[in-house]
Amino acid sequence: MSSTQTEAQLIELPALESRPTAGPALLGKSAALLDGVTVRLSVMIGEAETTLGELMALQEAAVLKVDRAVDAPVDVLVNGKVVARGTLVAVEDNFGVRITEIARLV
Repeated sequence: MSSTQTEAQLIELPALESRPTAGPALLGKSAALLDGVTVRLSVMIGEAETTLGELMALQEAAVLKVDRAVDAPVDVLVNGKVVARGTLVAVEDNFGVRITEIARLV
């Protein structure tokens, strides 16, 4: 078995001059470019912790209690990140979420 050694070299970079930003924002009014980007939207009503044994023993009609109160808001996630909160509502034969709070994006 042969080992290859790579020699690292130090590279000096010029100092970046502090300048005020100028020109249009990267996307600016072209945010419509993102309209076709697909994202995963999820609604989290709560979580539960259990053992693998209890999970394997679950049967039809079993109830899992989650850590969120009935009247607590649910989290709306985009690609796993909370972007809003809301309340569960019925929309015809489906669940829906009425948005009550938008997360501050930093």
